[in-house]
Amino acid sequence: QPAEPSNSRKWRFETEADCENWFNTEIVNVVLSAWNRYPSILQSSHNKLPSEENIPENIDSIFTFKSQGAKRVLAVGEIKRNLIKHTIWQRGNPSSSASQKKLSQELRGYAHKYQCPRVFCFDGAVLLLLQFRAEKAEDLEKESCPVDCWVLPMEQTACPLRSAFYRLLSQGWRRCQAELAAPFTAGGLTPHSREFFNGLPVWKHEGKKTRSHPLGYQRSVHAATGALIWIRNENEGEVEWETNAFWEQIEA
Repeated sequence: QPAEPSNSRKWRFETEADCENWFNTEIVNVVLSAWNRYPSILQSSHNKLPSEENIPENIDSIFTFKSQGAKRVLAVGEIKRNLIKHTIWQRGNPSSSASQKKLSQELRGYAHKYQCPRVFCFDGAVLLLLQFRAEKAEDLEKESCPVDCWVLPMEQTACPLRSAFYRLLSQGWRRCQAELAAPFTAGGLTPHSREFFNGLPVWKHEGKKTRSHPLGYQRSVHAATGALIWIRNENEGEVEWETNAFWEQIEA
C-alpha cells in the first residue's frame, strides 16, 4: 500500500522513550506501509526473538517476516539519546572514543546474538546504519569483519532517514530470501557457497571464486511471486529459479 508521511506535530526529546516514539512514528510506521504485503514485515519492540539459544538482552526493535513456520530477522536496532558522535563514525574510527567504542561493541554483539548483519541505532539526532560484511555467520563477532557504515543526521525532513531505513530492510529481505533457497543450478553450474551477509551465491570456475556467473547469467526477481531467478541475456525464455515463490502469483 502507498507509504504516506505522518501528520505534522511538535516533538520534545527528553528521554530515550521520546526518541523511540518519534522514530516509530515518523520512520518505521511510514516505511512499513510499503512492506504491508509481498512480503509482510513485522516489528517487535523490547521482545526476545524465539530461538534455540538463550538471549538475555531485549533489543529495542526487531524486524522479521515469517516463512516456513519460523521468523527470519531482516534488521535489529537500538534507540539511544544524544550518544552518537557522527563525525567519529564518518571518519570510520569509533575506537578513538570510549563511548563510541562501547556502542560499536554493543551493536556488534546484537548482530552476533541475533545472527543479523544489519543493525541500526537512532539517538534523537543521528541514524546510524551498520552492515557487517560477514562471509560466514561466525564472522559477525570478529573485530576483523569489515563493516559498512552510513551516518544520517536529522534534518528538516525525515525523507532521507526513511529512504535509508527502507533500503536497510530491502537488503535484509534479499538475504533472507537466499537463506530459504534450495540447491539450484544456473546454466548447468551449481554455486560453490553463499556470502552470509547478503545471500549472494559465490561461483567457482576454473579454480577461481567469483560473484559473477561464469556464463553471464544475471540475478533478478520474479515480481509476480517474489522468487529469485537467473536470466541469461535478458531472455525470459531462459530462466533458472534460485528460490520457490514467496507468495501466490499476483495478477496484473
